[in-house]
Amino acid sequence: MILTRYIFKDILKVQVVCFAVLFTVFLCQTVIKLLGQASSGSVPVNIVSELVLYSMPSVGFILLPMTLYVGIIVSLSRMSSDSEMVVMKSIGISGVTFMKIGLLLALITAVFTAVNCLYLMPKATYEQKVLSNNTQNNPSYMPIESGKFSDFGDYTIYIQTVNGGEKKDKSLDQVVVIKNLDTVMIKNKETVFNVAKTGYIRTDEDGIRWLTLGEGNLYQTSGKDGSLKNTSYDTLAVPVPADRNSNLKDDVLQGISTLDLIHSDKVKSKVELQWRIAPVLGCFIFAILAIPLSMINPRQGKFARLGPAILLFVSYYLVLLSIRNLLNSEKLPLYPGMYIVPIIYLIFVAIPLNIDIKKKIKKSKKTLEVKS
Repeated sequence: MILTRYIFKDILKVQVVCFAVLFTVFLCQTVIKLLGQASSGSVPVNIVSELVLYSMPSVGFILLPMTLYVGIIVSLSRMSSDSEMVVMKSIGISGVTFMKIGLLLALITAVFTAVNCLYLMPKATYEQKVLSNNTQNNPSYMPIESGKFSDFGDYTIYIQTVNGGEKKDKSLDQVVVIKNLDTVMIKNKETVFNVAKTGYIRTDEDGIRWLTLGEGNLYQTSGKDGSLKNTSYDTLAVPVPADRNSNLKDDVLQGISTLDLIHSDKVKSKVELQWRIAPVLGCFIFAILAIPLSMINPRQGKFARLGPAILLFVSYYLVLLSIRNLLNSEKLPLYPGMYIVPIIYLIFVAIPLNIDIKKKIKKSKKTLEVKS
């Protein structure tokens, strides 16, 4: 009982440390990416923290099964290389005991994975999409400031004064709008710019944002003869293009709740449901795989089989992705669908590995008996 607790705690400790380190790394990458988008103006600065929060469940989608897998392999490999495994087996602790401990940890991890994949991830994706839509349709989130130039697609805008805070629509004073031109053959092109006393930003029924200018002049200079045309106007509306490179918008299915996917009859909904369940089943498959992979010779290094183990993990998810694409294109039947992947890995990889380990253990026991 004491040894089983020791093994359980050691694997759990390694798993938690691996998860904390990898989660921090992936989260930092997300933060850097969002800060880059915020600096370019495609993402409002004041929603970066919320977007980071909503991205956490998607990071845990792969990390929870992976850290269980790595935790078992690293912990038991250390015990094998330090000859602790030899002592444990000599006092009657068999591979079945290690398998029971691994499956218990897999059950605990599977519960957290199920909560994350079936509830938290779709909820976070939905809230992220709502936040993205609100920022695109709410003028208060427009990346415009007093006394600065701002790029909006084909236009560069300079505003002397910006009125209104985060909760109010922004009104503008002394606005200059310049149409961006290519530097090649600029002499043969017209230069167009506006100078207006006031302006404001609105969103129409179709979700398109417009910069509406009031009491201004439209200037057009010809590249051929250098002539200048001046047109006065009371009101002029300029469309503000959306950022095409923004990846805030996720697939619609990813934001649908799991309960709605269960009741849906659409093929893509069923495929999305299978994709969410796949990591839960993967926890048990990886635990069964990790036990034989961690039984190494004491002369080998602690991380001798970590490389092949990671390749197995990557291949598992690559096969899942391939099956998912084939299911979405309806080239494969919906059932068994993605459920065939854990079955294949169990029958053709996990079970043969465990049988091979049992044979090696029996041979080592016989050699010890002969020597004694």
